[in-house]
Amino acid sequence: MLNLKRSFPQDLSMREVVYAIRISHLEYSGLKIMDIKIGKSTDIENTLRQYSRGNRDIELLDMWTPNPDKTLSTAERGVHAVAERYAYDKQSEKFVFLQGAYQEFAETVNMLLRNVSREDLAAESTSSEFTDVDDYTGTTPSVIKILGEMHDVDSWADALTVGVATILRDVDDHERITEIDGRTRSYFVEEGRQSDLFKPRQIPDTNLYVETNFSANDCVRKVEQAMAKYGYDRAELEIFTEEV
Repeated sequence: MLNLKRSFPQDLSMREVVYAIRISHLEYSGLKIMDIKIGKSTDIENTLRQYSRGNRDIELLDMWTPNPDKTLSTAERGVHAVAERYAYDKQSEKFVFLQGAYQEFAETVNMLLRNVSREDLAAESTSSEFTDVDDYTGTTPSVIKILGEMHDVDSWADALTVGVATILRDVDDHERITEIDGRTRSYFVEEGRQSDLFKPRQIPDTNLYVETNFSANDCVRKVEQAMAKYGYDRAELEIFTEEV
């Protein structure tokens, strides 16, 4: 039995994230030392306000959302375990990183969890305003209807690739879609850069590749973001799913 699903609006300021916030830094003889707080939050804006009360020089470096099979607590413990491999020192949730060690740590976590920015969350909030069911977790797509066309699909990676290919087919500026990316992660790249992606898949009839290492909900949101980028109405997207 097929189900037609759309997305519920959600308050993304309450989105569960694991964060890395620089609370202080010091440079001495060319050596940069950063004190970074790594924790979990269901309201990142409130968390930032709390830290800024004691230090106006804080900086939100990275945020990660748990994988579908991970809880927020499990994801936080995993990030702490990775941080201990790269940090010079550790005091509870505060880690001290030297020079480029933080970047190496962040790149490792990016392979395990989804890196998001505040811009990502804002874009997802905008795309979700038009819909009324939110969670595709535990479903498999069977048909995607986009811009009046019906396409059979077998997976969420298929739905993402087919959806984006349909959007790009009748537009001139394919490269604009590469503007959809995260703070430290690309989602769409030109041919030759597909090694920048974790699970690249070529978009048919283009020289572009799309990241497919996403949850079901994120695959849908990437299609929604591509539609918004080229001025298409979100109402022209419907996805029929089956429970798994």
